[in-house]
Amino acid sequence: MTLLKVEDIKVYFPIRGGLFHTVVDHVRAVDGVSFELQKGETYGLVGESGSGKSTTGKAIVKLHQVTAGTITFQGKDLTYLSRGEMKPFRKDIQMIFQDPYSSLNPKKRVLDIIAEPIRNFERVSVTEERKIVQQYLERVGLNPDSIYKYPHEFSGGQRQRIGIARSLTLKPKLIIADEPVSALDVSVQAQVLNFLQDLQKEFQLTYLFVGHDLGVIRHMCDRIGVMYRGRLVEEGTSQDIYKNPQHIYTKRLMAAVPDLSPDARGQKIGLRKQVAEEYKQLYSTFFDENGRAYDLKPISATHKVALP
Repeated sequence: MTLLKVEDIKVYFPIRGGLFHTVVDHVRAVDGVSFELQKGETYGLVGESGSGKSTTGKAIVKLHQVTAGTITFQGKDLTYLSRGEMKPFRKDIQMIFQDPYSSLNPKKRVLDIIAEPIRNFERVSVTEERKIVQQYLERVGLNPDSIYKYPHEFSGGQRQRIGIARSLTLKPKLIIADEPVSALDVSVQAQVLNFLQDLQKEFQLTYLFVGHDLGVIRHMCDRIGVMYRGRLVEEGTSQDIYKNPQHIYTKRLMAAVPDLSPDARGQKIGLRKQVAEEYKQLYSTFFDENGRAYDLKPISATHKVALP
């Protein structure tokens, strides 16, 4: 069952200049991206900084206005809904933000931060509300007795876990996770990622997982879309992308992943040399004269690559 369908969405930001600050050009942050999420799966968007992956996620929750295209959730077109019309869908679509410092209100206690979604959509007693908040704090590895503390009393990693707990309290159908563990220590990353997977199995959650850490993306995602300059350049299962990368940009990402084992290091050195030699020769094969990726074309039942 298709839960979310994104069709040819574009998010352009105006560039203003001149005496009257007129629009002289646009930044094409997202430039024609299409993909689908099936209920219960995890779809990953991966790419370097500035590739448009985070902007895509924020456009789905309407933190950025879509310039063109359509976003459909459970068969309902959300693209141009007003703030009031969008409210019924907020409970089912939640977001985990990347920055743990700016995503939490410094004037509110942890209890109020995590309970805010509950107060907006459900009616529970004060005792039950406190119990729910403490349960989620414990599940993300924080002391349940921390509910009366403020964000400045926590480390960056702890703040991120508070943000994750907040997004999960309503048991949403879709969670958009924008690099949710990038601020955490490696040991804590594993704990939180496993927690997200346990919740997915328990509540049939669907994740759109945005990131640049290829190891995390591989661990979490069933299917992966590789983004470059606002466009998808390759899409496939985790096996397709990691075992059989076809696009030169995907190969560059794979070549950049560090690996400490001697055998893998040798393979990576060979891959980096191959990519360096291929890049200039194959650039025109994958990008047009303006440096934009071509449209995705299937090369197998599960694997698509941007080709002319």
